[in-house]
Amino acid sequence: MDYKRLAEIYGECWSGEAGEWNSSLSNKYLEYMITKFFEENFTVKPNFDILNIGIGAGYWDRYLSFKVPEGSLTSIDIDRECADNLDLCLQNENNRERVTILCDDAITYRFDKKYDVITMIGSAVDESGNAEAIIRNAVSCLKEDGALYLQMICDKEGNDLKSIMDDLDVEKETEFSDDSYGIPCRYYKIKGHGNKKRNRQVLSDLSPTR
Repeated sequence: MDYKRLAEIYGECWSGEAGEWNSSLSNKYLEYMITKFFEENFTVKPNFDILNIGIGAGYWDRYLSFKVPEGSLTSIDIDRECADNLDLCLQNENNRERVTILCDDAITYRFDKKYDVITMIGSAVDESGNAEAIIRNAVSCLKEDGALYLQMICDKEGNDLKSIMDDLDVEKETEFSDDSYGIPCRYYKIKGHGNKKRNRQVLSDLSPTR
C-alpha cells in the first residue's frame, strides 16, 4: 500500500483552493442536491450494475458502491491520476471487491456489459468535449429498463440536450433546474430505447382503430 501517495491525495483535497471549495457551503449544497435528485428519482436494487462516467475525486463512486452490495460498480475516467487515486483509496478502505476501475475514453470505449443505471455528474459531459458522443455511448450501454442520470453545471450556454435526445430516440423522464448559491445546474433522468418503444406501443394500443 502506497501510504505516502494516500497522504498526498488527502492533502490535495483539503489544502489551498481545493480545500476551500470542498469545505464551502456551495459545495456541500451541490453534493446534497446531486444525491437528493438521485435518491428521489432512481430505484437502485442491491444487485444492480451501475456505471459512473467521470471519477474526479471519487466521492460519488464511493457513494454508489454502497448502493449495490450484491451488484457491481464500474467507474471510468480518461485521467490516469483520477483512476489510480480511486483504486488506491478503495483498497485502503477495504471497498474494492465489487468495483471495476477503468482508465479510458468513455466516448470510444466498448463496454462488455449493459447497466441498470449510468451516471454522469458535474463536469463529465463538458470535459468530454463532445456531449452528443458521450451521451450516445452511455445510452447504448443501458439495459432495456435502464436509466441515465445526467447532472450538469451550466456556467455557459448549455448543449442542446433536447436535439441530442431526439436524435438518440430516448425519453427525458424527469428534469430539474437549480441555481442556488450562484451555481446553475440541470438534473435529468433519461430513459433508454426500450422504455420509449414500450411507451409508443402503449399509445398505439390505446389509439382507436379505424
